[in-house]
Amino acid sequence: MKALPTQERAQKKRQAILDAAQLEFTEKDYEKTTAKSITARAGVATGTFYQYFTNKEEVLLVLTQARFDYLQESIIQPDINTLHASDHTDIRELFKIVVILIYEFHENDPGFHQVLEHRRSMDSALNTLIEKGESVLMDRTKQFVCMFNCKDPDTIAFCLFAMAEGLVHRHVFTPSNVTKSEVIDLGVELLSSYFEKLNNK
Repeated sequence: MKALPTQERAQKKRQAILDAAQLEFTEKDYEKTTAKSITARAGVATGTFYQYFTNKEEVLLVLTQARFDYLQESIIQPDINTLHASDHTDIRELFKIVVILIYEFHENDPGFHQVLEHRRSMDSALNTLIEKGESVLMDRTKQFVCMFNCKDPDTIAFCLFAMAEGLVHRHVFTPSNVTKSEVIDLGVELLSSYFEKLNNK
């Protein structure tokens, strides 16, 4: 990948290209998107694209990395002393924060998420990047699970990650009469109940 620009004006142009590319990938379809269509939407010359990126595959990688960076920075590891307090408020509040974050992460641009899911099977570099990002999130989940000194933390972390991701995916991408708030509230209750029981032992 090409070096990041240091001047503010260049940084803004690069970001404009990234923003335009995400819209193009989502609205026009990835295969139909070109450097020319991206720069036309961004309001810059086509040659400007190649100052910052080699091709649209690289742009997709940069956008994907930014998504995972945002998630990883937003999910803060809790204080173990707070989690082991006598009531369940903190555990449920933690799960609610995380579930809302994951839900809104998918809800804000479901089309782009589907582009990534479709492209990863055809782009090994993209698939590797997504797997790496998911692995970091799984490690964060395992760190949380290990705070409770429970047996088989790997399996519990896997199930927890799959349940949280699954309920969000199902509701965001599949029509349903169940409301967002209902999914989040009941999902939080289900996810947190296991750890509340551990906390009582």
